Formats: sequence, structure tokens, C-alpha cells
Amino acid sequence: MNDIVFIDTEIDAKSKKVLDIGSIASSGERFHSNSVPGFLMHISGASYVCGHNILHHDLPCLKRAASFDFSAIGVIDTLYLSPLLFPAKPYHALLKDDKLQTDELNNPLNDAIKAKELFYDELEAFNALDSDLKQIFYALLGDKEEFAAFFSFAGFSASLLDVKTLIQKRFLTQICENADLEKIIAENPIELAYCLALINAKDRDSITPPWVTKNYPDVARVMCLLRSTACVDVCAYCDQSLNAINGLKKYFGYDSYRTYGGAPLQEQAVKAALEHKSLLAVFPTGGGKSIAFQVPALMSGEHVKGLTVVISPLQSLMKDQVDNLEKAGITRAVTINGLLDPIERAKAIERVENGSAHILYISPESLRSKTIERLLLGRNLVRFVIDEAHCFSAWGQDFRVDYLYIGDFIKSLQEKKKLAEKIPVSCFTATAKQKVIQDIKAYFSDKLSLQLETFTSKATRTNLRYKVIPISKDRDEEEDKYNTLRNLIDAKPCPTIVYVSRTRRASRIAERLSKDGYQAKPYHGKMDKQEKSDNQDAFIRGDVQIMVATSAFGMGVDKKDVGMVIHYDISDSLENYVQEAGRAGRDEAVSADCYVLFNEEDLNKHFILLNQTKLSIKEIQQVWKAIKDITRFRSTVSNSALEIARKAGWDDSVSEIETRVATAIAALEEAGYLKRGQNVPRIFANSILVRNAQEAIDRISSSGRFNEKQKEHAVRIIKKLFSGKS
Repeated sequence: MNDIVFIDTEIDAKSKKVLDIGSIASSGERFHSNSVPGFLMHISGASYVCGHNILHHDLPCLKRAASFDFSAIGVIDTLYLSPLLFPAKPYHALLKDDKLQTDELNNPLNDAIKAKELFYDELEAFNALDSDLKQIFYALLGDKEEFAAFFSFAGFSASLLDVKTLIQKRFLTQICENADLEKIIAENPIELAYCLALINAKDRDSITPPWVTKNYPDVARVMCLLRSTACVDVCAYCDQSLNAINGLKKYFGYDSYRTYGGAPLQEQAVKAALEHKSLLAVFPTGGGKSIAFQVPALMSGEHVKGLTVVISPLQSLMKDQVDNLEKAGITRAVTINGLLDPIERAKAIERVENGSAHILYISPESLRSKTIERLLLGRNLVRFVIDEAHCFSAWGQDFRVDYLYIGDFIKSLQEKKKLAEKIPVSCFTATAKQKVIQDIKAYFSDKLSLQLETFTSKATRTNLRYKVIPISKDRDEEEDKYNTLRNLIDAKPCPTIVYVSRTRRASRIAERLSKDGYQAKPYHGKMDKQEKSDNQDAFIRGDVQIMVATSAFGMGVDKKDVGMVIHYDISDSLENYVQEAGRAGRDEAVSADCYVLFNEEDLNKHFILLNQTKLSIKEIQQVWKAIKDITRFRSTVSNSALEIARKAGWDDSVSEIETRVATAIAALEEAGYLKRGQNVPRIFANSILVRNAQEAIDRISSSGRFNEKQKEHAVRIIKKLFSGKS
């Protein structure tokens, strides 16, 4: 008699028809055929059948095909046992999420043999557990369909009356002593078992597999109740692990948080986050807002294997924050943005997937990416942090249309993850304009029904000195401005940011300063990505003393020793000026100077710039007409902003053409005219990998992949490509 048979099937995805079956008995006898009667003969007399993901995949199809009742046989599914018995990295060599790692495609016998190997490893792992953990797992899972047959095969049973007390004793100082275990045991026994297995692993990088997160969404909630919800009585675990001051000391080495005008707002914001509240913090530029979300993020990453997503408007800001954390010895943050090469991007994605990243920095535009959505669906998301949150508000100086998609994305993610509770949100900005604050709070109330608790600083930066230097328009204004700039730099040699309004001017002034013997580099939005990154790094390291930049530089850049900010051109708003000037003197011990080189003509230039950026109703109508034309025969299309602009009759030279199209589409979406989906990347060949047309034609002719008609077409295309190239 075959005591246990290991099985696997190949099932047609659409019809659910059984195409092939493989099985191996504990005696070594093998079966490989599409014959269902033959398979039933092979398993006859077996006490157990075992496979990977067979309970809800293979067996339902076999039942229909064979009209056979498997209830008389014990069914063991290695899928459900794996997170319980191999919770720690490197997990098990045969596992990749819910799939088995196999050597061949579509070979069920091979997969059955792998399932056999995995099962006996799981059995060995169970037998190696301590007595308390075995009893806990049996008490929670012994009567569950996914686990009962395994305990039966292992010959393990226990008559445990008080599993709650045993869990509290076994996991003392590892979970909250006052967590409502009785309720969790009654309502979420499987989720609790998976959480306890992960906690017992004592590995910072190990996470709950994505398939568990998807099928048991309450795992994240249970983990939060056990390890991230401080109790009223403050037990030993909560006092040590959920203490805001302890977190600050552990990760950053500080004994206390920064205060603003005597108010402990930074600490209050951290505590609100640790209590899972949504919040809006208005802290001054250089006021330590990063620590206010990094401390809770790192604590959640360690205690509940959570991921905090930080949405930031600038790639330079993301890179700078990750670099600063690494300098502090914290390697738990990654960024995924356009500055990364394919290898760096792949490594960052892998770190999010495998749990070694606790903080992910991305841009709001990235939320349209299916890759980002897939990544986030596979992790326990503990919080979204929106940096520079004034970008939400049309009244803010840096309004970004893509910020308006954040709420829809979070809502969609919550629905797909089937979360019972909302993901909390933290918003940070240095702009205290009341209308902006109202807009931010109203947005999250309307989109996600979140009420943001507000922490507003009234403190001023006492280490900054402000001065306006008039520039006469009677003399050569440009030369006068440049000479004034040189005089200021000569009078105070220190790290300096020079702000200008035009990209061309940034490059020109940086070049002129360099020729005059100063260490200066430009930075603006139209530069090559690598050059921007290199220039920023050089300035932060101190290799370059002067950065000549547009407003694209500086938002969130944490260089503490900037001693001077000079506005060669005035900012386009008072809020913008406060942000930019605030990049000086981030170290409170540094006394910094903020100068504005002012000419009345500068105001006229800004009015012209503002008028150029306004979007008219006529332009929105043109975009709507273009979209109606594009979708005349298909309701769903994928087009770039530039393609839509051309269809609308716009010239390619229109300023910020892609931003204007995106803004028009956002307005149409808000009004209910259309729905913008996720971005669909497309890859096009941009070069020919053969030396001449004849070599290409010879390859096509000798290939077995094409019929004669296809070869004829391909040769014609190749000849056209080469003639066009020449």
C-alpha cells in the first residue's frame, strides 16, 4: 500500500481541463500520463495525497474530471506549510512565492518529485521546533483544512486548553502583553500562526510571502495588533519597542527631538505616526521633517516588516535622502526613479520584493507604473508619506497635477489588497498658507475619508539674515548683477546657491564663474540626468562651492553648511522664496545670508512666464477633441502626451508641452470626461545589429521562424531600413 502519494497536474487555464498528471508514491513508484483513471489506480490505497497548491488548484479540477471524492484521503498542501516552517530567509530553495522552483516547464512528474522533497523538509523542520511552538501551531491549525492532514501524518496532537497563556509565555517581550489574543485566536488563527512563525524567525529581512498577503490580508492587521499597537498599560514590549525617543536614539543617535518655538512638534508627529494616525506637519525648511517620518518607518520595518512609501516630487530629493541615511549607517531605504540605470533599478526592485527595504522613495508619476503597483501589492504597506505636500494645492507654488492621482492610487491599492483598515498618510510641507493646508486636508477627506491631525510650526529661522540689493536699470543691468554676485562670493567664501529663473542663464552664469576662477556648476530641469546627479553630488561633497540653479534644485537637499543663498532673479512667489532661502543655514550653528538682487524689470519677466504657463479652456477643449478622435473606434487607447498634443494641433515647440497635456487630461478626468489608467511602457528597436542588408537578408532566409510570405515582407522592411539609414 502506498502510504502517501505526491501529485501535480497541468491544467488548461481557460477550460480547467486536466492536460497532464504526474505522481510519485513514497515507495518510489511513478505515474506520468493524462489518463485520469490511471491516476486513480495509482493513488488507490493511499492514506494521503500531497502536492504544492493542490487544495484550491489541482484537486477541484481532478474532482470534476474523475467524479472522485478526495475527502476519504488526507490532503496535504505544502504551499500552506511553507510560511509556517520556513519563515526566515533564505526560505527554502524550492520556493518562489507560491510557486515551486523547477528545472522544466510543464512537467508534472518533475514537480511532484519536487513537492515530495519539499514535504519531507517541512516535516523535518516541524519536528525540530520546540514543544511550545508545536503545541501553539496545533492548537491554532489542527482542525483547519489546510493543515489537519499534516498533523495527522506527523503523528502530532495535543490537548491544549489555554493557548493564549502559552503564546504570552513563549513570546514574552516579543509581542504586546495586553494584545487581545483571545479575539485574534477566535477570528484569525491562521493569520496569527503565520505572524508568530515570522516573529520567531528573528530575522529583520524576512517578510510574509506576497501570496499570503494576498490570500490572508488580515495578516498585516494581526501583526500590527501584536507588535505595533501600544497598550494603555505600557507593557515591557511596548515601553521598549514602541517608544519614540528609543527609536530616535537607536536609528539616529539623538537623545531628544527638535522643538519649534518651544513646542515638541517633531516628537508629537512621530508619536501620531506610531499611533497609526494620519497627519499634516508644517515644519520650516531645514526643520527636520525627514526624521519625523523616517523614525516611524524604520520602527515599523523592524517590528511588523512594513514598507513606508515616500512620494517625493524631485529625483534629486529622493537620492539625497537615501544617501544621507546610508551615511548614518541606515541601509533600509531605496529609491526607484529615472536617474537609475537598469541594473540599479533591478536591484532596488529586488530589495523591495525581498523585504530588505523598509522605506521606498518614488515620484507621484511612478504610481502609474504597473511594476510599482505589483511591488506594493506584495508588501505590508504601513504608511504613505507625501513630501512637499503643497504640490496638491492649486494655491501652492509648486502645484503638480500628478499629486492628484495619489488618493485614487491608494484607494485602488486598499481595495485590491482587501484591507479592512485604511492605510494612514503623513503629509509634510514648509508652506503654512492657510488655503494650501485646507486644500490638502480636504483632498484626503474627500478621496480617502482620512482626517489629518495638524502640527504647525510658528517658529522663524533666527540664524538667517535677509537683504535686498537694488540693481540700477540705468547702467548695464546684467553686468551690474554679475559684478554684485562676484563681490558677495568674494566677501564670504562658503557653500553658496545662486537661484536664477531661466535654464539658459543657469548654465551661462556657472560657465562664466568657472572661467573667472570660481568652483561653480549649473543645475536645471533640462540638463542630462547624469550631469544633474553628478553636479549635485559634487556640491554636497564640497568639491564645488557654488551651485547656479533654477528652482529645480534644492527641494529637500540636505546640505547643512550652505552659508549663502543669492537670488540673481526674484522667485515667482513669496512661498517659493521662503523655501529656497531656507536652504541656507540648515545647521543652526551656521549664520547664513540670503540676498535678493532686485530690479523692477524682474517682475515683468515673471508675469510673462506665469502667463505662458496658464492653461486655457480652449487648450483643454483641443485636447478633449484630440482624445475623442483617437478613441473614435476604440474606447481604450495608449498614447503619449506628445502624440495627443500633435493630434490637438499643437506645435512641438510649445513650452512644457507634456505637462500641459497632462494637466488638461487631469482636468477632464476630474470633470468625469475620461479615466486615465496606468502607463504602458513600449519598447522599440532603435538600431540595426547587422553590418549590411545582405547579412540581415541571409539570416531571415535561413530562419525557420518565418514562412515564405513573411520572409518576403521582412526582406522588404530591411531594405527600406537600410536605405533610410544611408
